[in-house]
Amino acid sequence: MRKAALLRAALPVLICLAAALWLIWGFFNVSVLANGLLTLAGIVVSLAIVRRRYRRQQPAGYRADEGVYPPSGFTGPVLLVCGDLNDRLFDESGCRTTVQGCYLKVGSADRLSKFAERLIACEPRMAGQLVVMYRCLPDLHQDEGELRASLKVLRQQVKQLKSLSGYQPPVVLVGEFSGPEIPWIVVRGKTPLVCPTDEPAQTLEEWCALPENVVRLPYLSHSMDMLQQVVMDELTKVDRLCPPLSAFAVVARFGAIHTLAEGIWPQWLFRHSKLLPQSENANYPALWHFPDPVLPLLAPYAMPLQGGKTGRRVVMFLLLCIVCALGLSVMHNQSLIGRIASDLQRWYAIPMTHYAPKAQSLHALQQDALLLERWQRQGEPQRYGLGLYPGERLWLSIQQAIDTYVPPPPPPKPVPKPVPTIVRLDSMSLFDSGKSDLKPGSTKMLVNSLVGIKAKPGWLIVVSGHTDNTGNPQLNQTLSLKRAEAVRNWMRDTGDVPESCFAVQGYGESRPVATNDTPEGRTLNRRVEISLVPQANACQIPDNKLASSQDEDASLHNGE
Repeated sequence: MRKAALLRAALPVLICLAAALWLIWGFFNVSVLANGLLTLAGIVVSLAIVRRRYRRQQPAGYRADEGVYPPSGFTGPVLLVCGDLNDRLFDESGCRTTVQGCYLKVGSADRLSKFAERLIACEPRMAGQLVVMYRCLPDLHQDEGELRASLKVLRQQVKQLKSLSGYQPPVVLVGEFSGPEIPWIVVRGKTPLVCPTDEPAQTLEEWCALPENVVRLPYLSHSMDMLQQVVMDELTKVDRLCPPLSAFAVVARFGAIHTLAEGIWPQWLFRHSKLLPQSENANYPALWHFPDPVLPLLAPYAMPLQGGKTGRRVVMFLLLCIVCALGLSVMHNQSLIGRIASDLQRWYAIPMTHYAPKAQSLHALQQDALLLERWQRQGEPQRYGLGLYPGERLWLSIQQAIDTYVPPPPPPKPVPKPVPTIVRLDSMSLFDSGKSDLKPGSTKMLVNSLVGIKAKPGWLIVVSGHTDNTGNPQLNQTLSLKRAEAVRNWMRDTGDVPESCFAVQGYGESRPVATNDTPEGRTLNRRVEISLVPQANACQIPDNKLASSQDEDASLHNGE
């Protein structure tokens, strides 16, 4: 019993929780921490709802003690009988069951919603089977205001019952009046029926046409007027607290029942017809008071629910989750479309010749394309799904934009910086040992070696002399300087180059190119080096306007 009650209480909540978690983790674009907190809150709320629902179902455990409950598996109308009841109407069980319906004793009308809540908590599907049967005996009411007050209570209870089950239960108004015996009269729609016991039903018009019923007609007419002007008027009047209540059917019967002289019905009948109802009491069986003829009319309108109010709430919650998911999916897809459209707009707004910003825009498009391609392979995130994902169309637009890209032309090759030309001359080929005067035969060697050394504007001809480490270092430095000056003088005089184009340096033995420990190394260290070094305004050669036949010679002098 407890396990079944717990399952009934928890199953709808678990379904709603699963739908909420699907919405949170699938469509909320927030951090994992935020999703975790929302999930925890949903679980806590779900546990609280399950606990509350389980507690509400606890009254079902007392149904065996109370004994007022339909038979197990009963699917017909369940009439909750309230109003003017007495102990003889029901036996000790408080329940009367027939093939077509089940009557349950409620008692006072103010107990109606609590009684129905217990039934629905035990069996939620029974909410669709419930019928409110209000039994009214005007002979026992001495005050019309008291009767109207009980009818207001009935309206309030029916309103609460509708809020509890989610359905408006049919209301059957049963009136029993003292007077000549008349079988049950069922007023439903425009054709009232008279239903004698163990006889076929006939219309009220046919029944009234029978001669033996003439004396009963005044009682019937005035009772219907009273039900209309007192009972139905109170049930249907406008009230800001309770909606109007329309009876599903009105059932009336006459017989020798207990009557109070000051009762509403005797006073009403005497006031309108000067008649008096029968005052003797007849010992009618309990079955005489149950309006069984109305049960076939109730059968199509009182059946077990397929889910009940809880089921409708679950369905509504699921529909709400679906609608929210669709809305969030639309929002996420619109955001994706807007972001990619912004990247495409920027791409087309930048001229192709603006290479740096165009490259940045290209990189953004390539990142968008990679993202969409990954989603095409692995499937798009759920928040973009539900048939709204425009990834293929966006990817095609991005690829079309990328295909229009024209890369910038390759940068020009850097002009190599001129490397100074160094001509290295053997000092022993130009000078005698320890001397700084050029040998007579050195001219040819100088001419052959210095072919590439030409004076140019902005270039400095550097002539440097070097010796080995033999001898005095100071003398070697002086000797190297004089040998460099000798070569400079020869170049100056022979090539007609201004002296401002030269720089003479003597390093002596300070910059060897080889070891001085061997004869070969000392030979390499005895040298004169000539090189061109760029230096602004170092060499200014006067312009010589020569004839065209002399251009070749002029190029030698001007360093062209």
